[in-house]
Amino acid sequence: MSQVPSGSEIFLDHVGWFVPEMNAVGPTMERLGFCLTPFVAQHNADPNGGAPIPAGTGNRCAMLERGYLEFLSAVPSLQTPLSEQLKAALKRYHGVHLLAFTINDSQGAFERLKVEDFSPLDPIHLRRPLTLNNGKNGEVAFTVIRVPPNKMPEGRIQILRQETPELVWQDNLIARDNGISALGGVILCVNDIEEVANRFSKFTGKKIQGSEDYISLDLDRGRICFTNRDYMQSVIPNLVVPTTPFMAAVTLESRDLEKTRTFINKAGITFKSLSDHTILLSQDNACGVSLIIFDKEDIWPRKS
Repeated sequence: MSQVPSGSEIFLDHVGWFVPEMNAVGPTMERLGFCLTPFVAQHNADPNGGAPIPAGTGNRCAMLERGYLEFLSAVPSLQTPLSEQLKAALKRYHGVHLLAFTINDSQGAFERLKVEDFSPLDPIHLRRPLTLNNGKNGEVAFTVIRVPPNKMPEGRIQILRQETPELVWQDNLIARDNGISALGGVILCVNDIEEVANRFSKFTGKKIQGSEDYISLDLDRGRICFTNRDYMQSVIPNLVVPTTPFMAAVTLESRDLEKTRTFINKAGITFKSLSDHTILLSQDNACGVSLIIFDKEDIWPRKS
């Protein structure tokens, strides 16, 4: 499957952790076998052609063969709407606060969100410098469509177009020692499951399935699920739900679960087997979110 969508497809591109500072992220995620990119401050292209405009946040990323994990913190010397949004989210909980969907037609997505009454903000042309494998400097580019926070209170929910995917997924940046190959999806713990699921359905243009305490939404790649505190705590023992809404679990696909088990064991990390084909890492071991890792014989998040 292509790394980026074509036609009317929509993928789950990446998920983002909001962290108070980056020092603890590297050791925690590298212990799990991920290779993090260096920290860089993010900038937006000036629509008037001037110097790049600081976004107020910076990131590190863990690239997968399909999708990636992002870790964001505020740049201390800057105060911007994005940095203030990040700080406000951290007061709710430390963990995943961002879902980024990717599409091929950013203008079409922008117009659709307007029709669906999401009041999308003008598209942002996000830029991030990086060092290429050959040692030269490059710049990755994204067109990002965000909506006002009150339209999607579950977190920073955005749609983007990858303008330079060949630079984002450089082969030398993709970790393979842990056997993990792809971003599977996210499980959200919310109060009004039906309302949130229907709103995400309108946001993505995809249908939901299920009812009552568990509803899922299938994308062309990836799945988002909506449930409540009781259901989440029945699936994940000892789960701490600090508040709702809460992005409780990120699911990852392993091409070789035995390799993943062995790697995590050697790292001295405790995990729980949910089945012969699925393991669970607690939120203490993954910067505030539970990680569910599954192989091709299983599927997570579960279908309704």
